Amino acid sequence: MADRAALEDLVRVQGERVRGLKQQKASAEQIEEEVAKLLKLKAQLGPDEGKPKFVLKTPKGTRDYSPRQMAVREKVFDVIISCFKRHGAEVIDTPVFELKETLTGKYGEDSKLIYDLKDQGGELLSLRYDLTVPFARYLAMNKLTNIKRYHIAKVYRRDNPAMTRGRYREFYQCDFDIAGQFDPMLPDAECLKIMCEILSSLQIGDFLVKVNDRRILDGMFAICGVPDSKFRTICSSVDKLDKVSWEEVKNEMVGEKGLAPEVADRIGDYVQQHGGVSLVEQLLQDPKLSQNKQALEGLGDLKLLFEYLTLFGIADKISFDLSLARGLDYYTGVIYEAVLLQPPARAGEEPLGVGSVAAGGRYDGLVGMFDPKGRKVPCVGLSIGVERIFSIVEQRLEALEEKVRTTETQVLVASAQKKLLEERLKLVSELWDAGIKAELLYKKNPKLLNQLQYCEETGIPLVAIIGEQELKDGVIKLRSVASREELWCERVNPENKAALEAWVRETGIRLVQVNGQRKYGGPPPGWVGSPPPAGSEVFIGRLPQDVYEHQLIPLFQRVGRLYEFRLMMTFSGLNRGFAYARYSSRRGAQAAIATLHNHLLRPSCPLLVCRSTEKCELSVDGLPPGLSHRALLRALQPLGPGLQEALLLPSPGPTPAQIALLKFSSHRAAAMAKKALVEGQSHLCGEQVAVEWLKPDLKQRLRQKLMGTSLQCLQPEGSRLALARDQGLEFQGSQVALQLLCQRMKLGSPVFLTKCLGTSPAGWHRFWYQVVIPGHPVPFSGLIWVVLTPDGQDGHEVAKDAVSARLLEAMSESRASLLWSTGAEAGGTMVQQ
Repeated sequence: MADRAALEDLVRVQGERVRGLKQQKASAEQIEEEVAKLLKLKAQLGPDEGKPKFVLKTPKGTRDYSPRQMAVREKVFDVIISCFKRHGAEVIDTPVFELKETLTGKYGEDSKLIYDLKDQGGELLSLRYDLTVPFARYLAMNKLTNIKRYHIAKVYRRDNPAMTRGRYREFYQCDFDIAGQFDPMLPDAECLKIMCEILSSLQIGDFLVKVNDRRILDGMFAICGVPDSKFRTICSSVDKLDKVSWEEVKNEMVGEKGLAPEVADRIGDYVQQHGGVSLVEQLLQDPKLSQNKQALEGLGDLKLLFEYLTLFGIADKISFDLSLARGLDYYTGVIYEAVLLQPPARAGEEPLGVGSVAAGGRYDGLVGMFDPKGRKVPCVGLSIGVERIFSIVEQRLEALEEKVRTTETQVLVASAQKKLLEERLKLVSELWDAGIKAELLYKKNPKLLNQLQYCEETGIPLVAIIGEQELKDGVIKLRSVASREELWCERVNPENKAALEAWVRETGIRLVQVNGQRKYGGPPPGWVGSPPPAGSEVFIGRLPQDVYEHQLIPLFQRVGRLYEFRLMMTFSGLNRGFAYARYSSRRGAQAAIATLHNHLLRPSCPLLVCRSTEKCELSVDGLPPGLSHRALLRALQPLGPGLQEALLLPSPGPTPAQIALLKFSSHRAAAMAKKALVEGQSHLCGEQVAVEWLKPDLKQRLRQKLMGTSLQCLQPEGSRLALARDQGLEFQGSQVALQLLCQRMKLGSPVFLTKCLGTSPAGWHRFWYQVVIPGHPVPFSGLIWVVLTPDGQDGHEVAKDAVSARLLEAMSESRASLLWSTGAEAGGTMVQQ
């Protein structure tokens, strides 16, 4: 054995010599000579019969995931989980295997794909096929009748994998389900809304959600003459219509499943139809289908579902498709499946579905199959096909050659000279203790160039450099890897760790302090072209005062490319609780609102993210009572061509005066005009005037004064105020009424900010307020006076109630009755360009 060990050492040394010569690009003769020596030594060694031989591969239908692939997966999971949580779901988990009898008989023809395990301790077990059946078992076992849950875990199917198309034997499912007895189609509509939100946020291409109902299918089979015993097997054949032609499906029905040809033809007349709510209406008038009780119930529910989908704004993404069958046995009602669309090859052709990426439906009877007393719990849910989505995202990144960061390291601790390992270890430990993501190279004396190259390769944005001179001065050198700019910081300690953390940014981030705000970008490095269009900015509220850009910018960059990020700052260096993120496109802003509104930045700290409307309107109050429109326009001429409209009205103030309302073509034009008017010592037409951004409440008051009693005749029947009165909300208190109304109109919960500015001798309290409603384009803000009773009322609550009453009136107005559109009726003058 000793001789063999010595021979093995010689083989290893000779092998290293051969590899070294190849790396040095030695002559071919020298390499051949050394290779011959290596082969001779191996021949002396002989075969090692004790060493087993095996093939290094993953099992069929499975795969390994590289750090780059895992980074992509985590981003996709973040989008999905954020959406599930936004809709109020709780998370559960169940075992990876179940009793075999739990899974048997639940999947129809697909039951043959279940992985059965060997008998272990007297129990016959199977790997879970999906997450729905275990969820139903969980409900029955725990006697739960009401829950909204999500579950993300691996499932297993003994299928013929097509890994290039995202089909595996081991794969993740992302399920969302609503269990409980509710009014028809409300949970079903929310599930479809969630599906559309996720697929839109992931930006993987155009998609279509096909919808059908098992009751319609069963009613259709019945009137076509399919025997009851063949409903499920024929259903399985119909479900293949998205992959094969009708002729192939018909041949399977007739040739393999014994269906009469004329019955198959009658089925074909139905299952090849698809459309929207008009098709539902058409089938409700079908002389045969409308006589079937099951089909009639299904069609009625689908009609109601389309009404809710229209209110959710996703009806254009939904198609009623009679060929959709979903092969699983447990579905009892509405079923749906989302497919990605391939653009048409020629103009006028319909886009083709190229693959399912999400599916689900209603399964009201599944829980009852596990309950000893057969008690049913209605359920509806969806599952996101993340494996296919991963494949699509990976292919897109490869095509774009986009670099993906696989770590979140914020700073590398480096040294400029030798023998500084101890100092590096102390500094990196302090950073870790401060919650900063940091690294160092595992070498005693690494070269500075190697350390900087490591940062560039891995995407680490900052490097903290320690040198002998820095140690003497008690400082560290912080370098931006991208820009190579350097900043000297005090040595990190408990008092100034936050100062270092404030500088830890993603690659290329540069912040500029300007007038109470700290700005990144506008444009960012590498930007080419014009600024983004209007509607690409979002307002971010509810920020804790100790949160800064190193947390916010990476978070908001996940959903789209940032053009500009502005954090509002106090003079003491704390943020003011809100910020603005401007994206490179409107789609980025929409994705931010859909993905990050109510995102938990930390426990009990949900973000407010809503659309930000750039201000383009000014009010100029205090103009002379006799000023004419023509004179006003002459005075405003120096403001330039950006002025689009001007309206002159009686001032709402206590003294006789007029107020001018000015509308500009852009926020920049309005800001420059405001600056010009204010720097002109606030005089216009011989009077001192107050120049301000036009506040929504002032616009509202002027609009009401303009329109007077004629306002009511412009109210649409479905106005929000009418809705509040019809439903009795106004008698529950203004705050409660506003909260409930906003929830019912899917606008989100209003957020109030109030500040008491002073008290008059008569006991009136003056409050400033701002109310942010996520679904409304701009915040409401202004001033309001309230009087308090002597019983210890909270002034802020009284102010909020008064503001709520004002907002209920404001929100009741028709969107069409805009102040600008009433200018002509009120005798106003429009500026002609």
